[in-house]
Amino acid sequence: MSKQIGNVQLMQKMNRLRVLNYIRRNPGTSRPVISEHTGLSLASITNITAYLLDIGIVEDIGVESVERVGRKSTLLRFCSEAYGFVIASLSGDVANVYYTDLEGRVKEHLSSDITSLSSDDVINSVRSMVASLLKTHGASSTLAIGINFSGLVLDGMRFVISSSMKWQAMDIKKIFENDTGLPVFVENISRLRAVGYSSASGGESCGNLLFVDLDNGIGAVQLVGGSVSTNVLGEIGHTTVDKDGQMCFCGNRGCLEAMCSSQRILSLCSQRRGKEVASVSELMQLYDADDEAAVFAVRECGSYLGIGLANLVSLFHPSVIAINKGQFAHCLPVIDEAVSCMKNRAYRALWQDVDIRYIDINFTQTIKGAAFEMCDRIFDISYPHSFL
Repeated sequence: MSKQIGNVQLMQKMNRLRVLNYIRRNPGTSRPVISEHTGLSLASITNITAYLLDIGIVEDIGVESVERVGRKSTLLRFCSEAYGFVIASLSGDVANVYYTDLEGRVKEHLSSDITSLSSDDVINSVRSMVASLLKTHGASSTLAIGINFSGLVLDGMRFVISSSMKWQAMDIKKIFENDTGLPVFVENISRLRAVGYSSASGGESCGNLLFVDLDNGIGAVQLVGGSVSTNVLGEIGHTTVDKDGQMCFCGNRGCLEAMCSSQRILSLCSQRRGKEVASVSELMQLYDADDEAAVFAVRECGSYLGIGLANLVSLFHPSVIAINKGQFAHCLPVIDEAVSCMKNRAYRALWQDVDIRYIDINFTQTIKGAAFEMCDRIFDISYPHSFL
């Protein structure tokens, strides 16, 4: 008898989540439409939506505007304001921690300069900001915490390696779950930027989209029909492009991230000129004036990035490549050089019809991407702490 009751409860939860996720993705939808797309009876939809309305995760927003005889259907929307997330977005110099609603709209923002801090001090700084936000907004109305940065996230989010954060084998998830008792999602930030870009630009219509992230390292994310491929880790920065190349933080030589960083471009230009070039803007002034050292540095680093792009094209054969300019936003010739090198190295048939886009992902899109991914996890029946 208990097993039968358990099965009924599980099915009830699955159906509630199906309905909630449909409403979340289709705001302003009606019960008959939900029934049609989920395959559940209209009576079941009525019972489920009554429950979702009662707990405040869904709300009525009026009736449909149609010209027909008979009763018009009530429209429903996902009530993202009912609960919140804490989302920490970390770079090598700043930790930004946000309290958001379930669609990533920011309610409060805290930040801390972490440039000179040790790994442990960075973690403690973020812990302090998370605790402050939970105290202000309430842990009981917070569904989860997200920690996002440039780096490898492995072993069920429990094994973290990040050059930008100087982390090796850190268990960030355990630290914050022990602190808060809330579900914690640790993600490669390139994946979240890719989700944010896809949701804002209609990425589902792009087919096979390759998102290349040049902000804080080098990430690569594949989206098929607007959904992230979970088989791609989100990092290409630690693939080897020169076996005898520059030493990387990870301990290897010749990693893509090490061979084409903005720091290396400045270093190459400075060495060749015998005089320090202190900033990207100074380097670009020299490049625009056809300075030999600046041109060499741009071409050298751009060619390594191009090798990385060629490898990605050969692996994924994308229909669209969206390149988030990131660290090269003010040094576009590096990306131009990379694209040119990619075309010289990859089979023409693999890139000749590819739509290549240079884009700028802002923090709003990143936070929305993080919230969207966290909702997908929380509202998934397979997740141990799933909602409902």
